[in-house]
Amino acid sequence: MNVLLVKIGTEPGLESIVTKLKDFEPQVRTFGVTSTPVQDHPFDVRVSSSYEAMLGAHDEYLTQGLYVRPDLFRKIAKYEGQLLRMLERVAIHDLTSVKSPPPPIPQFIDSVDDRSQLLLRMVAFWDFAIDLHQIDAIVAQNYGHNGWDAVIQVVAEARNIPYLFFHEVRPFLGSLYVHENSSEIGQLELGAQLLRVANERFQFIDDFEMRRAKMLTQVGIGRSEGDSSASQNARSGGRQFLVRFKRPRTLPRRIRKSLQRRRRNKASITDETNAVFKKAIEGDFVFCEVQSQPNATTAVKGWMYPDQRELLAQVAKSLPDTWKLVVKESDRQWSRMYPRRRSYWSQIAAIPNVIVVSHDRSSLAMMKQSRAVIETSYSTLALEAILHGMPVLIFGVSHINNLPNVYRVESDEQVAAALREINRKNVQEPSVSEIHNQLNNFVEETLRATIPGSLSSVPSFVNDVSKESYLDQTTTKVAAVIAAWISNLPQNERSSVVAP
Repeated sequence: MNVLLVKIGTEPGLESIVTKLKDFEPQVRTFGVTSTPVQDHPFDVRVSSSYEAMLGAHDEYLTQGLYVRPDLFRKIAKYEGQLLRMLERVAIHDLTSVKSPPPPIPQFIDSVDDRSQLLLRMVAFWDFAIDLHQIDAIVAQNYGHNGWDAVIQVVAEARNIPYLFFHEVRPFLGSLYVHENSSEIGQLELGAQLLRVANERFQFIDDFEMRRAKMLTQVGIGRSEGDSSASQNARSGGRQFLVRFKRPRTLPRRIRKSLQRRRRNKASITDETNAVFKKAIEGDFVFCEVQSQPNATTAVKGWMYPDQRELLAQVAKSLPDTWKLVVKESDRQWSRMYPRRRSYWSQIAAIPNVIVVSHDRSSLAMMKQSRAVIETSYSTLALEAILHGMPVLIFGVSHINNLPNVYRVESDEQVAAALREINRKNVQEPSVSEIHNQLNNFVEETLRATIPGSLSSVPSFVNDVSKESYLDQTTTKVAAVIAAWISNLPQNERSSVVAP
């Protein structure tokens, strides 16, 4: 049984996931994707690294004359648009920190042609690698959201190769969801089943009481009034200096890119300022704080809404008479790390019944004044709205669909019906006890279907004993769940898969 592990067990301290998996399932051979080509690893075979994969910089593409098989392309063609949009995340990456493709492949400059050629290289390589190593199953640290890992996921589906991924998402940071397909996000049955099987086979113990208390706090139960949900991402000036100057050879290129981004930022800020509605807002409105872009949430879980303008126009078309849609820039986006495209805000302000407000308006205050909140998949603001008894319309796939006053919508008819219901019912705020009861149920269901821990980082601990205990529990449970999934695969899916 040849299993490709995509960034599983590559974080320092989590390497034993791989060795424990082989203890649980001795017939497994492990093939790994590491962070760098020189990283120490526990895999039987290293297939590639994110350092090489980001720009499809695999020598085999040239030396083996790789190409995309027509029968494979027919199967993945329906995902081509989404994958090309996903490659915007490559464009904003610091490309001086990854391997460039060998000549004569030109330097990536983010043109339509460059993205198309990069996608073809990625598809050709991962199809080749799956054949070369006779991969039977794939397990990934997260859903594909960096470009190259999304390609692995699509190629696996096209070739009917079983695929499993873990997913860590707010509000439950420190808990890992388990899914086989991105469309299943929000469904808990698979995680609960695999944890049940893993526990029966390997008899590990979960500290439910400690996790339950943490998760209740994460959803806002027991949180002190005035606690801020805003993330604290500030870094010290010294750390910023080290990050910027640790690679002096590439410094001129990075400075040039930074100056270009600053120019685009200035244009974006001017565009937003000119689009802001200068008068007082009168009458009923629904509120949307747009997601930042490019964003894994919108690119993968947002379905057709990586460009938030499409969502806003759809909602505005379905508004009840006299209602408005009030739109505000995301607090995260305002840092302008990733500038909006040209005339982004002018286009939004031009949509009938849409009002753009300044980014310095309080999102929490706007939410409280609105009749409903519009959200793509999930945000902290959506959770705040639920805690306040506000209706929330969710677009895309989400793990909060079953929470109170959440409307999962997709079609024009569903959007219009949800807004009509909100208007007709004149939704009253549920009691605090009602909200807390439903959030308690949400926590309990999630608790039984997720694994405590994280695969992308290791938290800080007050002492080595606590850290070792955390690492042992996390690696054991992750390995046990992977083993349970492998043991549950049909026999015909556990034999080597070779392209026709």
